[in-house]
Amino acid sequence: MKEKVTYAVVDIETTGGNAATGDRMIQFGCALIEEGKIVQQYAIDINPLVSIPKQIEHLTGISNQTVANAPYFEDVAPMIYNLLEGCIFVAHNIQFDYKFLSEELVRCGLPPLNSIGMDTVELAQILLPTEPSFRLNDLATRFGFLHDNPHQADSDAYVTAELFLLLKQKLKKLPLVTVEKLVELAEHCTMQTNLFFKETLSDMLTMRQLLSDDLLVKEGLAIRKKTVTYEQRTHRETEHYPVGIEAKEQLFQKKLTTRKLQIQMMDEVYRYFSEKDSEHFVIEAATGIGKTLGYLIPLAYVATPQEPVIISTYTTLLQKQLLEKDSIQLNTILPFAVQAAILKSKHHYIHLAKFQEVLKDPIEHQMDAILKMRTLTWLTETVTGDLDELNLTNYLQPFWNKIRHRGWMDNAQEDLFYEQDFYLHAQEKVKQASIIITNHAFLCHDLQREEPVLPNVQKIIIDEAHHLADVATTASSEVFSYYRNQQLMKLIGKRADDKSFLSRLSALAEKSNSIQLTQINMIEMSVVAFEEELAAFFDKLISYCRSELPERQQMSDQLDVQFSKTENWTLDLKKKTKILLALMEDIVFLGYEITRQALIHREQFTHRERHLIDDFFELIGTVESQKGIFQKIFRESEQNEVTWFSFKQKSPKNSFVIKRSRIDSSEFLRTKLAEQTTSILYTGATLELNGDFSYFEKQLGEKKLRKMVIPSPYDYQKQARLWIPKELKPLKQLTKKQYAEMIVEHLETVIQHSNENMMVLFNANETLQDVFSLLQQHPAFTGRELLAQGLSGSRDRILKRFFHSTGGILLGADSFWEGVDLPGKSLRIIVVTRLPFESPDRPFTKAKYKWLESQQLSPFKMDTLPKATVRLKQGLGRLVRSEKDKGVMIVLDDRLIKTNYGQQMLASLPHDLVKEVVAKEELQRNLSLFLEED
Repeated sequence: MKEKVTYAVVDIETTGGNAATGDRMIQFGCALIEEGKIVQQYAIDINPLVSIPKQIEHLTGISNQTVANAPYFEDVAPMIYNLLEGCIFVAHNIQFDYKFLSEELVRCGLPPLNSIGMDTVELAQILLPTEPSFRLNDLATRFGFLHDNPHQADSDAYVTAELFLLLKQKLKKLPLVTVEKLVELAEHCTMQTNLFFKETLSDMLTMRQLLSDDLLVKEGLAIRKKTVTYEQRTHRETEHYPVGIEAKEQLFQKKLTTRKLQIQMMDEVYRYFSEKDSEHFVIEAATGIGKTLGYLIPLAYVATPQEPVIISTYTTLLQKQLLEKDSIQLNTILPFAVQAAILKSKHHYIHLAKFQEVLKDPIEHQMDAILKMRTLTWLTETVTGDLDELNLTNYLQPFWNKIRHRGWMDNAQEDLFYEQDFYLHAQEKVKQASIIITNHAFLCHDLQREEPVLPNVQKIIIDEAHHLADVATTASSEVFSYYRNQQLMKLIGKRADDKSFLSRLSALAEKSNSIQLTQINMIEMSVVAFEEELAAFFDKLISYCRSELPERQQMSDQLDVQFSKTENWTLDLKKKTKILLALMEDIVFLGYEITRQALIHREQFTHRERHLIDDFFELIGTVESQKGIFQKIFRESEQNEVTWFSFKQKSPKNSFVIKRSRIDSSEFLRTKLAEQTTSILYTGATLELNGDFSYFEKQLGEKKLRKMVIPSPYDYQKQARLWIPKELKPLKQLTKKQYAEMIVEHLETVIQHSNENMMVLFNANETLQDVFSLLQQHPAFTGRELLAQGLSGSRDRILKRFFHSTGGILLGADSFWEGVDLPGKSLRIIVVTRLPFESPDRPFTKAKYKWLESQQLSPFKMDTLPKATVRLKQGLGRLVRSEKDKGVMIVLDDRLIKTNYGQQMLASLPHDLVKEVVAKEELQRNLSLFLEED
């Protein structure tokens, strides 16, 4: 009979993170698990005999008053020790709870903990591979665990116990072959977390279960089966687009609310693509219209696998939303099924054959084992093999680069997983799709390719179209950096380094006559010489750049210098440029020669060795690409191009990048997209300015678009306010420090009479960081959740935490001006710290302005003002997301009311939006009154 095991799932709350420096426990919680059930709970407050910091009080809800009459830890330590003795200790991030508790027990004269320990964070990372967050609160929300008091030990311990049981069940459902591999890798997990896998495997071996019908095992890997669905065209031909309200209501039934403005958009989109109008079409559809279904429903009646429609949107996140949310909703409404597919580059997909080989590699560190285990679990779930499903925060981990798909040098059918290959499966799905979903970056890169990946389609929808010109410019950018090339050379490496390509190729050379050791020796010498010359070149280039900058700019952390000609360079710099090019040429020639010889005798090598050769071939291709960029950079820029150097003072060489970019993409988009495509529909929420689309047309190289504006369904007069504080000082009169202090002063004014969530929008990350630092030190903001872009985690995680906050303050720049959906009370106040003009000091902006002037155009009127106006409109668009939302935008820049261009910006905002200058006291009083009104 199997011995009964008791799991003690523990959570503690403390005054800080280090018991050794005087932090103390303020709460202990424990839930006991036996035979798959929570059988007992235990929780107690503890008087720490030290003051509880305000931030801990805010986080936990535990105050000095709460624990004033609670026992001291010395009083309860023996009971806690006895409770845990003989149990398996389980915690969410065990290394904190276990260590802190053990140190406290020793302080009280008891033995340290010697329990077996398991970590639910690690288990969740492995067994819930696609979760975007592994914070306990987020997992509790995701799985519907009742969590009344987050960050209190009793509630956290109970929820952790529920999570532990869920993970146990999840593991039992995995295929035996997967669990066996997990057990092998689990030896590298934290403490004794490996026993969790061993125990489950033991149970599974006594009660063997059949492999699920939707899984297959190939070469020792359990993979989910996948199929390509083919559309039933004959069924579709009997259906016709529903003309008129009644026909649409019959189609929608209760699955979609009939909205007049959305129907207006549907009819126009259907008419446009049916008539095959020679003009291209732009529709500005305000937030709240239901724009996506506004074009998807009519598309369903005109798109077929033989004549598909391409939809391009701004980000891969929006791309995913179109496929996984919007197209699924579309198919619940339609009387027939429409196939949609995402088109991405091969690098987004896992290469199964490479992963299988990487599994055999020795474990170098704990994270390596966790990532392998996580991927094994994921393969039993995914039907796409798209690495984006894993919600990775760090794609630069060497592990992901090893298993990423790179294609094949020659015969793909030699791949052991050819029939299960995810990239080939994605391509097949695209061939059978009526709607092909891509993103602007992929589209713009594809327009530049000699052999495009996208099919030659004559119907295209550009969603979030205001981004297309900037993305096209970014797609044209070429970057040569010191760090990037150092890393490339490190990968090629030296024969003495076991992990380098040259070392592993040397082993192949000794095995086969197809690779010559002399060539490997020659490439090694070129790599060593290149590394030395590259370091010397960048040292001299940094000195040159500093000498070119005015003295006032030399003190900045970020230095940017526009490059014009090499004529001003020293003879030594010019000489080193030629030497670097010659060395790169040698490396590329020798590298391709090695792979060419290996390819001829490919049958002599194992699959693993062939992957090595494939990867080396791609690496040499990257070096060749960098060589081409280096060559282009130092020729004189054409009128519509700019080259600049950029680096940080703190790490000048490692941060040094040389960039070359197209200044204006209108000609490129006109010749490559507009003139090559019969029907293009551009759509978005912020495309016109005061009813004029000319700025938008110029950006895209379009001359005469058919135009339509669908107004907002929201009542801005009732739902929103725009306020400019009366006491504002002109920004030009403020120093950098005074400016940050001014922002904090106004934020303090706002929070004194409001506990609403507030987003503060910046133009510069430097100011954002200064304000964040001041807020953390300011007593008025103690207890508020402060979140800052670049300082508080990834964008998605920041937004998720902010959404669940009360009185949270989020500081954001760049992408936070748009694409943020925080409806209802999750966002009711936006503070704009400065009108969103581009910095004129950036080399790219300077070059763009100079180019516009050469066209006899005003940079401010033609570019700066329109772009800032669009961004201000986007910022306001974050505030009102439904008919019930209410919100206030506060602008801390008096130029909005004191300049002609400020008045133009105001005029572009909704006409019924109330725009007022308010005094400090009036702002405080009106804020509460307005937001509390029904």
